[in-house]
Amino acid sequence: MGQLEEFSQIFRVIGFLGILACLAYLLNRFVSSSQLSKSTNSGKGIKLGETRSLGNKQFLVVAEYDSHKFLLGISPGRIERLAKLDPIDSSGADQI
Repeated sequence: MGQLEEFSQIFRVIGFLGILACLAYLLNRFVSSSQLSKSTNSGKGIKLGETRSLGNKQFLVVAEYDSHKFLLGISPGRIERLAKLDPIDSSGADQI
């Protein structure tokens, strides 16, 4: 009967770990889907338009918030607003 008790205990441990893994998986899916729905439902937020590398960890970025667009210069330890961009005109070109 000693072996039967050992197998029974091993199966209980494996079953518990399986249930624990399923709960962790479901919790992870629930949290990630709720965060995704919050970000898509809000409508507000900073969106990155285009990004261009200037080399040496320096970038030009077009950031959008609502209907406003900004040209940002980004370097290590510093973010600077270079210009506020006008909305896109009917021809599809930005006016600076």
